[in-house]
Amino acid sequence: MTLLTNSSTKLTKSSTELILVNSQGKKALLRRRLLIIQNVRNILIKKIINFDNSSTLETYKLLLRKSLHFGHPIIQCNSGMKKYVRGQSNGKHLINLFRTRRYIRKALWYLIKYSYQRKNILFIGTAVPSARYVATTALKTKSFFVNFRWLGGMLNNWKTLRKLLQKLKALQTEQKNKAWRNLPKKEAISRLKEKKRLEKYLKGIQMIKGFPEVVIMTSQTKDLSAALECKKMGIWNLSILDTNCDPRFADLIIPANDDSASSLKFLLFNFAKAIQAGKALFILKKKLKTKLTKNKPKFSKMNYKTNRRKS
Repeated sequence: MTLLTNSSTKLTKSSTELILVNSQGKKALLRRRLLIIQNVRNILIKKIINFDNSSTLETYKLLLRKSLHFGHPIIQCNSGMKKYVRGQSNGKHLINLFRTRRYIRKALWYLIKYSYQRKNILFIGTAVPSARYVATTALKTKSFFVNFRWLGGMLNNWKTLRKLLQKLKALQTEQKNKAWRNLPKKEAISRLKEKKRLEKYLKGIQMIKGFPEVVIMTSQTKDLSAALECKKMGIWNLSILDTNCDPRFADLIIPANDDSASSLKFLLFNFAKAIQAGKALFILKKKLKTKLTKNKPKFSKMNYKTNRRKS
């Protein structure tokens, strides 16, 4: 009996030791993986995107110059945004730029990752300062945008939106082929008006093929319905939030001034760089794959038989 008990204790000890060794090995692998990811992230953000490549003090000075720190009056402050506030001046809140820098880095990394995965990115910004920059960044990165007005149910009622896009395409082809010449004048004018109206609202998403998987918002207060739709549909949402915005309706936020044209231009410029970097990495991977497949030696049954006979 004593021999059996001794052997069982030895077995349990050995098994526990093996488990500990395995767990330690797994932890070490995870640490290595995290270090590699961190190094890659730093290289992409600092060297390719050229954000935060100099000293941290210089980056903060740049953020101050671009007026990212100005918030809204203290009365308008949202309770969820209080932790991103550093101080106040002239009855207005000042945003904590230490947190802004950290969140910008995080957002850039996520955008690189999603653009590398070839996900559909949609820019939303219907406010006056952001509308122009939203359109330019979306066109630069070959993404999609809504910069005039967010129509209710654009994401919820995707089928109806697809029908409207098909209608717009049909009207454009009709105009191109000069099919309205034979129609009565009144009907031709009504069709032209309809085409212009649809273009005004849906021009930015005209060429979209699939459902948008990533949404970048620049004016949450004006496009709150879009933020709620993203939350309902489970779409990843990145938002530039001022002190009067609600952080609960976004998956990732950047606490910054959303009323200044200089701050929005600066942030969108960096977003565009991140998206372009992700797309460039995907193209590089594709090229490497094709090269590897070309250089691979072709193995056939005939070659195998000839080699066998020789031996």
